Amino acid sequence: MYHLTEDELRQAGVSCGDAYVEEKLVAVLQRVNAHLASSGFELIIKDGYRSKELYLLVQQKRYAQFGQEATDKILNLERMAHVTGLTVDVGLVDVKSQKEIEMRDKEDGIEGMFVGFYAQKSDAKSRRYQQLQVLLIEVMTDEGFVLGSKKEFWHFEYDG
Repeated sequence: MYHLTEDELRQAGVSCGDAYVEEKLVAVLQRVNAHLASSGFELIIKDGYRSKELYLLVQQKRYAQFGQEATDKILNLERMAHVTGLTVDVGLVDVKSQKEIEMRDKEDGIEGMFVGFYAQKSDAKSRRYQQLQVLLIEVMTDEGFVLGSKKEFWHFEYDG
């Protein structure tokens, strides 16, 4: 993530590639997965608990790679919601292929990360991204999650 070295990750308290969450989220995320299965998807948790040190390291790396303006659009250092262990960044995996599903076009840059970006577009690819994002948001919010303050389609905070 963000071209972090293993040493940098260890210094920020990360010792492996697992995503950690508060124990009470496990059953909730399993219910989310059960709902998604009926549509042929399963949940992938890309990020969970994140220490303050890791937030600062990610900020530093993103500033160097993408600049302050782009970084500040998606990284909230005031709230640091991931510190709670009740916040997850998620995506969808196709059950049959076991491959992660693209839910935005990287060519759309940072704007493609936000809810509603594809809603006004009429091409088939954009409509598909919008459908996938809406599905994910509906299932997550039905289980007590809310979208984070920046409104990225993959970032959810548990409010149950």
